[in-house]
Amino acid sequence: MPPPPPPPLGLRLRLSLLPPHPIAPSIRHAFCSPSVVSCHLSVRPLAQRRGGRPRPLCAARGEAEAEGFAWPDGSEEELRRLLELLPRELSRRVETHPELPALVEVVMDLGRPPLARFPSGDFLLSQRPISFDDLRHATSHSQVGDFGADNRAGISRTLHRISAIRNRKGVIVGLTCRVGRAVPGSANLLQDLVKDGGSLLLIGPPGVGKTTVIREIARMLADDYKKRVMIVDTSNEIGGDGDIPHPGIGNARRLQVPNQDMQHKVLIEAVENHMPQAIVIDEIGTKLEAMAASTIAQRGIQLVATAHGVTIENLIMNPSLEMLVGGIQSVTLGDEEANRRGVQKTVLERKGPSTFTCAAEIVSKKELRVHRSLEATVDALLAGKLPNFEIRKLGSKGSMQEVSVQKEQSHLGIYDATEFGSDSLRNARRSLDSAFSLDSAEGHIVRSDGADSSFNLYAYGNLVCT
Repeated sequence: MPPPPPPPLGLRLRLSLLPPHPIAPSIRHAFCSPSVVSCHLSVRPLAQRRGGRPRPLCAARGEAEAEGFAWPDGSEEELRRLLELLPRELSRRVETHPELPALVEVVMDLGRPPLARFPSGDFLLSQRPISFDDLRHATSHSQVGDFGADNRAGISRTLHRISAIRNRKGVIVGLTCRVGRAVPGSANLLQDLVKDGGSLLLIGPPGVGKTTVIREIARMLADDYKKRVMIVDTSNEIGGDGDIPHPGIGNARRLQVPNQDMQHKVLIEAVENHMPQAIVIDEIGTKLEAMAASTIAQRGIQLVATAHGVTIENLIMNPSLEMLVGGIQSVTLGDEEANRRGVQKTVLERKGPSTFTCAAEIVSKKELRVHRSLEATVDALLAGKLPNFEIRKLGSKGSMQEVSVQKEQSHLGIYDATEFGSDSLRNARRSLDSAFSLDSAEGHIVRSDGADSSFNLYAYGNLVCT
């Protein structure tokens, strides 16, 4: 009698776009016998839209997460609406990029190949130059709003910005489609300053993330601390395009500015008509706006604003914005006072109180330099001394790392460079990293290409003495 057939063997196959966990050596040895035949499966993670059009965004999600790029809530659908402005072959190329969640902007200039910009660099989308039809397809889309006097438009209920380049006849010959995102937790490094109720000024060069941080601060003030918040939104970058603001600002209210020249008037209108406890404004750039901000701060309203610059010194040297730090005046001292201070008879001093209580210089999306007393910082800089500030960083797991930097009195400039030997610098960096558990500051160190093996350490405000 033949033996009974073996029981049916059920196999369950699980496919994942994420890298599998490593298998222990003991388990691997138990299952990897010569009788087991191994095979390689090739999976193409490409979903399909209705009508047969590829939809690689969902497939790219797994690849992006595996590469360490996360999708904020709701940002995937908003990004899809921006990519719909591009020709189909260009949008497909963008969607298949592994850094899709971190897309910065798409540049389309007439007669040139289109580019997509990512944190890792520029990505060529096509060798075919952009034509007038491509530009017309993007600007005539039903989702795109009207271009204002600043040549900016947006997509309703999103934070994206479409900026146009025109020729002398006013015809659009170039577009910059910049991606806007609401990033929860982007203002965690400044949470204590926001909670204290003082006015806060954010300084940083373009593209460093000032608008993203100030948007999160507006949400934090309205939702977490239950304050009446008014946003003066000049280019609709904080609250998004359209009449209904983006949910990224929480319960904060938004005042749109019809013309950039009227921003200072809308600031005063917000105070007089809506009784806010806090006002948020992006990009103070003119003397009239600085005067309006000073008036608001004197009325006891918490003011949160941004300004272009790299350091506090840039504001001091800017005649249009020096009022934000109290104004600068030249003072002639008497002989006795000049001898007591040990300075020349003519010195620069702060004219009056600063508009803002504290300030933060945004170095990168994960590093800030915080000045808790803006007036003390300005006074120290005018006296030729280095002020006290804090370096705050986001750790690898999102935790905040803080270093309080206390400086000696010195007449060195903020950007003076000090040379060190390679051994002494390496030991100093190792000591600092172990003491504060900070990420490596390799970007602050410039290696010499000459014959000597010395280094140049560019100290951002902190004096290092040998």
